[in-house]
Amino acid sequence: MQALGRTVETVVLSLMWLLLPAAPIAAYAISGHGSYLRNYRRTWRQCASQLRAMARAQVIARRFYNEKRASQQSQSWRIEGECSHCGQCCLDQTCVFLDRDERGHSKCSIYGNAFFGLLACAEYPMTKDDIELYNCPSFRAEPVDRPAQIRLGRHSIPVVVRQATVDNAIDGGVSSRS
Repeated sequence: MQALGRTVETVVLSLMWLLLPAAPIAAYAISGHGSYLRNYRRTWRQCASQLRAMARAQVIARRFYNEKRASQQSQSWRIEGECSHCGQCCLDQTCVFLDRDERGHSKCSIYGNAFFGLLACAEYPMTKDDIELYNCPSFRAEPVDRPAQIRLGRHSIPVVVRQATVDNAIDGGVSSRS
């Protein structure tokens, strides 16, 4: 699955590099903000930075195997915390859709639209690795406290202790009481 993810990522990123001159137009179409067209050169440079960050973080390839990793890591790690709007998860603050509010907190200009739901951003953080990749100060992965038998991958069968007593009323045999 990782090889397929890397192959798809190489193809998609190569196409995105070829289509880079149209990136400000695509950003406008996705967000509806005319500033992407008015500041064409700045948007173009920002899109190029975003593509480099996507390649560095292997965003597309990780999408292929992140769900499997998430189910494996959910067995031993629990994600805690809430967003502090630092922008680290936005491809280390290179995402073209990253904006800042008046207090300097990051905000996504496409948050909640249909395109946003297709991105890995919508599910961040899925795994402990996601948090470590972007050095996120807001979320943390805490180990799940579990009995040693389960951590070792063994199934445990509950043992119920019952006391045996002599019951003289039933043929002098032994019966059990719960």
